[in-house]
Amino acid sequence: MTRTPGEQPAVSSKRPAKARGGAPADRPDLRRALRGESINAPATYRPAIDGLRAVAVLAVIVNHFSARLLPGGYLGVDVFFVISGFVITGSLAQRPAGSLSDLMLGFYSRRIRRLLPALLLCVVVTAVALCLVNPDPGLMLGVGWRALFGTSNLILHQLAVDYFRPAAELNPFTQTWTLGVEEQFYLLFPLLVWFSGFARHGREGNRRLRWLLIPLVLASFGVFLHWLSVDQSAAYYLLPGRFWELGAGCLLFLLLQRADPLRPGRPEGGTPRRPGPAEPAAWPLPPLLALAGLVVLMAVPLPFGVVPVGGAVGLTVLLLGSLRPGTAGQTLLSQPPLVFLGLISYSLYLWHWSVLSISRWTIGIHWWSAPIQVVLMLSAAIASYKWVETPLRKKIWFEQKWRTISGGIGDNSRFFLLSIGQSIRQLSLCRRQRFIE
Repeated sequence: MTRTPGEQPAVSSKRPAKARGGAPADRPDLRRALRGESINAPATYRPAIDGLRAVAVLAVIVNHFSARLLPGGYLGVDVFFVISGFVITGSLAQRPAGSLSDLMLGFYSRRIRRLLPALLLCVVVTAVALCLVNPDPGLMLGVGWRALFGTSNLILHQLAVDYFRPAAELNPFTQTWTLGVEEQFYLLFPLLVWFSGFARHGREGNRRLRWLLIPLVLASFGVFLHWLSVDQSAAYYLLPGRFWELGAGCLLFLLLQRADPLRPGRPEGGTPRRPGPAEPAAWPLPPLLALAGLVVLMAVPLPFGVVPVGGAVGLTVLLLGSLRPGTAGQTLLSQPPLVFLGLISYSLYLWHWSVLSISRWTIGIHWWSAPIQVVLMLSAAIASYKWVETPLRKKIWFEQKWRTISGGIGDNSRFFLLSIGQSIRQLSLCRRQRFIE
C-alpha cells in the first residue's frame, strides 16, 4: 500500500537541510519524531497526515493478523488511496514545470527513487525466503517480479485471487497490488495536470483540473458499482474501479486550495496569512468526529462493498479536509508515536505481509508468535526506512532524470532475477545433496 514523500502545514521555519547528492531532506528525522522533539522538516510537512497513515497501516496489520480482531481493517488501504491523491496533488502544485517532458521526467524520477528501492529489497528477501519454504514458488514469484513494474494487481486479477480467501494469505506478494493501482494512476494523472495547466495558471488551472477529474471520478465510481455485481475481483484489484478513491483525494486538495480562506491562527509576527499552493484551507468541522467514525466503521464486520468502501473514502475526505491547528483530531494524529509509524508506513506495509505470509508457510500465527512477528515487521520496516528508503530517495542517482527512470527499472529487474536465480540454484543443490545422502 503506498505511501508518498512528505509533500505535506508547517512545523518548522528552517530551510530544509540538504542531503548528500543535493536533494532536500523532505521528511523529518525518525529518532526526533519518535522522541517528539522539534524536527527539521520543510514548511509544507503536515505530521497529522503521517499520523493518519499510521492509523491506516495499523488497521491493515491488525486485520491481516486476524480479521476477527478488526473486520474492516482492510479499509486502511482505501484511506491510503485518498491520502495519496491528496498529497500527490499538493506535491505537483509546488512544482510547476516548463514543459511536459520536464513534468513527466521529474515526476517519475521522484516516484522511482521513492518507491522502488524499498520494494526491491522486500521482494528479493521475501522471494529468497519463499524459495526455502515452498517447493513450487514459480507462480508466486511471477507476482513478485511484476510488482517491480507496477502490474502485480493485473496478474492477481487474472489468476482470480480472492483477497479475502486463505489462498491469498500464502502468496507473500499479494500486498503489492496497491502499488500497481497507484503506479498505474501515476501514468495518467501527470498528463491531466499538464493539459489542465494546473500549477501554471493559478485558479484557472485549478478549475480546469477539477472539471477534468469530476467526470473521471464519477465514471470510475460507476465502474466500481458495476464490477461489484459482475466481477468483484476486478472491483478490488483494477484501477478503473479504484480511480475514484485517488481522485477524491485530488479533488479535495483542489477544492481546499480554491476556497483559500484566512487560515486559523497567526504566525509569530501576528499577521494573518493565506495558505500557499501546498497548504490549503480547512473546513470548519471537528476532525476527531470523522476519525472516530472511521475507526467505528473498521470495527464493523461488513464485507467488501460500496457501503464500507464509500464510507471509508467519505470519512477520510472529511477528516483530511477538516484537519487544522488547535483541533483535537490534529493534536491526536500529531502525537510522536503515530507520526513515527506514519513515517515508516510504506516499508511497514510491505514487510508486514511478507512476515505474516512466510509465517503461515512455517510456524503459523498464534498468540505466542504474534509479539515475535510484530518485532520482525517493525525491525525490517525501520531498517528499510533508515538505510534504504530515505537515503536512496534523497540521493540524485543520475544527472539526467530519464536515466534514473530507465536505470531504476532495469537495474532492479536484473538484481531481482540474479538474486532469485542464485537462491533457486542453491536450494536445488541442497536438495540434491540431501537426496544423495
